[in-house]
Amino acid sequence: MHSIPRGGRVHRLIGWILGAAILLFGVSYVGVSAFTADRLTRSTNRPLPIDPRQLGAEVEQWSATTADGITLRGWYLPTPKKRQLLVMVHGMWSSWLEMAGLGRDLHRRGFDVLLFDLRGHGQSDPSRLYLGRRERGDLRAVLTWAKSQGFADERVGWLGYSMGGSTVLMEAARNPEIRVAVVDSPYGDLPRLLDTQLSRHSGLPRWFNPGILLAARWIYGVRTDDLIPIRFARSWGERPVLLIHGEADSTVPVGQARELARNLGSSCRTLTLPGVEHVQAYQANPRAYVQLVGSFFRANLSP
Repeated sequence: MHSIPRGGRVHRLIGWILGAAILLFGVSYVGVSAFTADRLTRSTNRPLPIDPRQLGAEVEQWSATTADGITLRGWYLPTPKKRQLLVMVHGMWSSWLEMAGLGRDLHRRGFDVLLFDLRGHGQSDPSRLYLGRRERGDLRAVLTWAKSQGFADERVGWLGYSMGGSTVLMEAARNPEIRVAVVDSPYGDLPRLLDTQLSRHSGLPRWFNPGILLAARWIYGVRTDDLIPIRFARSWGERPVLLIHGEADSTVPVGQARELARNLGSSCRTLTLPGVEHVQAYQANPRAYVQLVGSFFRANLSP
């Protein structure tokens, strides 16, 4: 019998150890990526922490059901004449509460206001978060409800924060029923944004980003590669839009807002604010913000 040389046994052992280490790393990478993708896109439903009557004595409970069976919930602030409706669309991992103060202030200026939770947020039905893709169906459900209340398209204004603003822009590119919008701190190119922001939210090194995005798409059905409102913007046409963005935004760089504005064209009015962080323009100067937004909608919505 021929024995294996000692050196050969050592090399074989090292090979087995390296193979096991690579396998363990691969399994760990896939597992961590899948877990993180699930954590970042799972529902963020939570109990309502305030009494909605703080918005006004006339506040009404609201709900609507989307084409794919998701029940959306929120609160409606009506006016006696029901002439102009403003729909408030919040951002990712948030709820209508982030826009409650603004909604109350605009209602006091004579607008009907709808504050609602997107799917998977707040009080609406649990759902995977799709970063603006399936949330577009939520906007269509709101449109259907608005028509049932007698609001023609030209009397409905849309005010979106962050992902909510991006969702409005993407839906409007193919839906001419969205006529007038204010978008505050929207992303313009989600894949480019995730390249820098995903690690911040995941707490993992950037080399986990491809695994997280792949897991989100193939395991949970959350596709992000084509969520690029900058590409959609040219379809906006001549419809009025007001774009607000803080120059100190550490979540969505102000450069994306400038690219969006260029592609939206001459119908876009752009306001960039020095020293203002992500969706903090209203908090920075509530009176000026409400005056600006209210005047914009008054000038561009049908009476």
